[in-house]
Amino acid sequence: MINVVGLGSTSSRDLTLKAVKIMKNGNKNFLRTDRHEALSFFEENKIEYESFDYLYNEMESFDEVYNKIVEVLLEEAKDKEINYFVPGTPLVAEKTVRLLIDKKADINIVNGISFIEPVLAGVGRDAVDGLLFLDSDAKKFDFDTRRDTLITQVYNKRIASDLSLLLQEVYKEDDMAYVITNAGLDDEIVRKVEIYKLPRIDDYNHQSCIYIPRTSGKNLPLIMDRLEDILEREDIYLDDDSF
Repeated sequence: MINVVGLGSTSSRDLTLKAVKIMKNGNKNFLRTDRHEALSFFEENKIEYESFDYLYNEMESFDEVYNKIVEVLLEEAKDKEINYFVPGTPLVAEKTVRLLIDKKADINIVNGISFIEPVLAGVGRDAVDGLLFLDSDAKKFDFDTRRDTLITQVYNKRIASDLSLLLQEVYKEDDMAYVITNAGLDDEIVRKVEIYKLPRIDDYNHQSCIYIPRTSGKNLPLIMDRLEDILEREDIYLDDDSF
């Protein structure tokens, strides 16, 4: 079995008691990456671990890295229980965890605090009215200006530049966006800039993301909005039997 454990989104102060207990259970510990503030807890408590960071230098794509990580984990877990630690929480933006689930691996999910919570705190927004959650390496973006949008893994200016151009297809160039780096950490940076200025920020890193509050954008109202208005005016209601 593989204990898949979230390290939380910030420093060791956000580790759960359950995560700490699993760290110390004597199983072999694997980390997807050691580029995480919670690593200090392993070092201070002399807890041994192995990191998969070396694969990011050896492989040509993230997909290759993630598939190799899963391959190693499954092999290690064939005859024993192991621990696998990921940033944040296992079921938010963790491709390796999705791959383990797809392969029907025997896993035990231990949740942590995701990065979404400190991001929302940083921008002062409430996700209750809808939040579109996207990954920067998605093959296709279905932006919806009617909802707040959070785009993760904006590692560098190149990604930010590509996103800026894509966003300007549906948003006005002077619509505002937040760039959040190191959310929840002592050196957290939150900047509010126009969408067209996203490539001008120089210090994107592996903990950077972009948050765009809902806006009217540059498009006309969507067809569904128009349909809803028509139905309300005509007092028409649709249910499953209508189709």
